[in-house]
Formats: sequence, structure tokens, C-alpha cells
Amino acid sequence: AETGLNGILENCRSVLTTARRRGVPIAFVRQVTSGGQRSETRRYPRWFTGFEPTRSDMVFDRQGASCYSSSEFANMASHSAGHFVLAGLFGETSCLPTLVDAYQRGHRFTYLIDASGSRADGPTAAAEMHRAVAHLAAVYANVTLTSTWLNAEVARRGAAR
Repeated sequence: AETGLNGILENCRSVLTTARRRGVPIAFVRQVTSGGQRSETRRYPRWFTGFEPTRSDMVFDRQGASCYSSSEFANMASHSAGHFVLAGLFGETSCLPTLVDAYQRGHRFTYLIDASGSRADGPTAAAEMHRAVAHLAAVYANVTLTSTWLNAEVARRGAAR
């Protein structure tokens, strides 16, 4: 399996393609920043090319580390009966805080470890950081590989048809 950012993005692309094909609801969460002054407008990050939301996708804006810092996301998660899959950047500052918040709320998440990446921090290399994230994430969620989730999703959705 390919590693690095290209591999992560390819795994995310596979998850997104399969989810859309199978009618699985998709939520995009982005971190927005404000200039700090009331008169300054919020800054919205650009979407990665090929990962832009469609009209049927949910889009949530957050200002904190966890996706739950978006009250709309928290509301959706609380009122949804089902299983959530988490993928994307960045494992150490976005995914792990979301998994901890989900766990504390009794929500069920699967974390696709190879569809997520972490950044280096000082002397800690990115790969080492991501291994640590994976170990911690396993306390709060089901941690699995993209291929395992894709195979299970195809089997589950195929049997439901």
C-alpha cells in the first residue's frame, strides 16, 4: 500500500467514491478562522481538488480542534442513529480530539487510519506521530484500514439491497 500524502488522499478518494455510490451520507468538516475582530470576516479554507462537497453532502464549520466544536455537527451526531467513519487530515489535531469527544458522548466511530495523516512535531517524525495517534485512537474508536472498511461496507450494503 502506498504511504504518504498521496496514499492517504487515494484512500480518502476510495472511501468518498464508495460512500457516494452506496448512498452513505457524507459530512465535510472544515476549520474556519476569524481575524479576532468583530469586523473581520471569517477565512474559509479551500477544498482539496477532487474532494469538494456536492449539494447532497453536509458541510460543517468548526473553530476548535474537534468536529464537535461545530454545534451543528454535534447536533447531527446526537440525532443520528448509526455508525460514523472518520478520515482525513490531521490525525493529531483534528481526528483524535473528535474521537475523544465522540467516545464521551457514547457515539460510535470507525477511524480509517490509512485515510488519515499526522504532522511532525519537533523531534517527532510524522510517521511516529501517526503511530501514536493510532494507538490512542484505538482507546476511543474502532481503528481499521480503508480496505477492511470498504470490503465490509460493500458486503453490508450489498446484502441490504
